[in-house]
Amino acid sequence: MKKVASLLAICLSAHVFAADPQGIFAQVELVSGTTQKAQFLGIANDTVSLGGYIKNQFTIVKFPKSQFKSIVDEQGNDLLNPAKATPDSAMAADSSVAQSDSALTSDSTIQDTATASLEQNNNDSKREPAKVFISFEPSNIGATQQELIGEITYSLLHELDSAIQMHRWDEIAECNDRNCIQEHWKKAGANEIYFGKLAQAKHPDSIEIALTRILYEEDLPTITRTKIVVSRDSMLQDALKGNAITNFVKKANGKQVSTKAERSYIHVETDPEAATISRPQKDAICKSPCTFAVTDTGKIEVNAYWNVDKHLWGAQTFVRPLPGDTAKVSLKLKRINPEIKIVSNPVGAEIFPGQDEITNESLSIGYTPKKVTLTTPGMTYLHLRKAGYRDTLVSFYVAPVPEINLDISMEHLTDFEEIKTQEEWFQKRKRSFIGKVLMGSSVTPVLLGSLFFYLASQDYDEAKDIKNDLSMPSAAKGENFNAKIKKNHDLVESGDRYSIIGGSLIGTGIALFTLGFILTF
Repeated sequence: MKKVASLLAICLSAHVFAADPQGIFAQVELVSGTTQKAQFLGIANDTVSLGGYIKNQFTIVKFPKSQFKSIVDEQGNDLLNPAKATPDSAMAADSSVAQSDSALTSDSTIQDTATASLEQNNNDSKREPAKVFISFEPSNIGATQQELIGEITYSLLHELDSAIQMHRWDEIAECNDRNCIQEHWKKAGANEIYFGKLAQAKHPDSIEIALTRILYEEDLPTITRTKIVVSRDSMLQDALKGNAITNFVKKANGKQVSTKAERSYIHVETDPEAATISRPQKDAICKSPCTFAVTDTGKIEVNAYWNVDKHLWGAQTFVRPLPGDTAKVSLKLKRINPEIKIVSNPVGAEIFPGQDEITNESLSIGYTPKKVTLTTPGMTYLHLRKAGYRDTLVSFYVAPVPEINLDISMEHLTDFEEIKTQEEWFQKRKRSFIGKVLMGSSVTPVLLGSLFFYLASQDYDEAKDIKNDLSMPSAAKGENFNAKIKKNHDLVESGDRYSIIGGSLIGTGIALFTLGFILTF
């Protein structure tokens, strides 16, 4: 039947491009339901002759009459089963056939091959079908889409088993339901019957393509039903994507199909919108409202959060995917402040943020047990280190929930080299710590020393002013001459003391800084 349809397509192209018609233009309909326009040349010995141009050469092809449901010319006359053929029309038809036969001589290989194939199909059609595919059951999904999916399904089935023949749902006048059609073909000798159907899936945006196989091996039939779910808006694209419909038909036919995790979909809406949607161990997926694909079969965690000015709103839920379908969830975000409780066994492990290797320059955020507040959801890493225990890297997902508990068990070190390396690190870190403390402490004596030098300079300046006063000619006759001399001496001595103290303090500060620098580096 597929070959007949393909050859009819050739005749259609002939109808369009032929400048010199050789026969009667007619509308041809096959038993399978396929319709085409072609040039009708006549009927002889239950064989219909149709003509067309192949490579600019007019060519005749012949089909068994039994493959046709109707052939009607442009005036509406029945050419397949004419009531009575007039001598003139018979002569015209014979003339057309003869003329076309002469044109066929240059391309006889195509005709002979097509005729042999069609004769074989004719012989097959005379036998009662043992395997039958019934065109898709009428539905309100869409006639064009249903016809396309049905044709593709039958083509794939026929490739798997050429014995399967296609028949239309409405072919049997007295039947209008599946049970009646099934019983009819069972009585006709069919032992394998396929029924196809398009139906609304659980989600309004999805369509279910189902294929039911009824196999009669004993008195009772074995019934298997296979289905796939596709998007309503892109039904054909989804069906063809990733060999989905091919595997679907193979599975319905009982063939072994390499199983892949079936994709399901989750649609998330949030209040307010534009929240970031994420899953544990994964980066942000999308902004709400949105739909994403999953292959999980059990419950999965879905998080939504909204981070504005270091304030976090979030929500969390658990969803069980619908295999091959879309599950819909709605989340209302609330103000939260996630708190991470870090507990280790043993306690007292030092905590370093990040996943980089710990060095002497690594900064610690404290010791276990400890509470840490984080306002940025996503994957986070912590390093734990404790003397005598192996370093532990912890990765965890900061979900938009009020509290997250981390309970970490650390492993004892048993390797001597690892223990020695760790001890050396602690010693270096201790020296580095002391050195940094000393360098930090050196600032104080330097500042104090600078202050004393300032006080000394003040005293020296005042003593200088008094000395200048005493050097004036009239100063010797003043009443306070001796008192000024004494004050001058006192200020000089005070300045000297301040200078000594300031110099000592600055020297101490420099010494501390030098020692600290040596210990640190």
